[in-house]
Amino acid sequence: MAAQPDVEARSVPRAASRSAARRSATRPAATALRAAQRQVLAVRRAEHARELAEKRAAARRRAAEARRAAAERRAAAARAQTERRAAATRKAKVRHRKTTAVHRTVSVAPGRRTARRKTTVRRASRGMSAVLSYARAQVGKRYRSGGEGPNSFDCSGFTKRAYAQAGLRLPHSSGAQAARAYTVSRSSARPGDLVVGPGHVGVYMGGGMMIDAGNSRTGVVYRRMYQGLHIERF
Repeated sequence: MAAQPDVEARSVPRAASRSAARRSATRPAATALRAAQRQVLAVRRAEHARELAEKRAAARRRAAEARRAAAERRAAAARAQTERRAAATRKAKVRHRKTTAVHRTVSVAPGRRTARRKTTVRRASRGMSAVLSYARAQVGKRYRSGGEGPNSFDCSGFTKRAYAQAGLRLPHSSGAQAARAYTVSRSSARPGDLVVGPGHVGVYMGGGMMIDAGNSRTGVVYRRMYQGLHIERF
């Protein structure tokens, strides 16, 4: 019985050494686990950073495409506007050529002295004879503000009905009618042109004369053009 304390004394160091051995064995495993966790976290962070960079790059591409599309739309609109203006200019030039004098040069046969003769061919717009006939037939009718015939007219109502004989549909407004025509010089005036003054319109009859619905005193009258008027042509 006296030997038992020695056995117990020896068993304590053995237990302590076994506990220390277990702790030393678990330290590398814990260290490896923490290292693996850090590596996983680093991979996740790298993936997140890559996804964020890709999203930002995609956003920049979309913004660049939107800017490019907007620039293309603006350029297309500018081209369309330029084409419309060019078409309007061409149309005006064609109309002007059709309604202005045409100059022809005629040469004498070879072997003889060449002579030039300038022939001016004046072309009235289609239906202008009907406009002139209608205007003459209205002389003497009374003036009435807002009148469009058949028995009374104001100035733009008279010209509206007159030019309707040529197939021209004009508004009942002197300013709006003038806006649809273009100005020509008095020396180039032709019967059927529009006579325009401040708030007033009439029909040019040739020879410096016109027919217009002047006012309540004159009614529709054939008279000479007075100062302040100019000529426009449809």
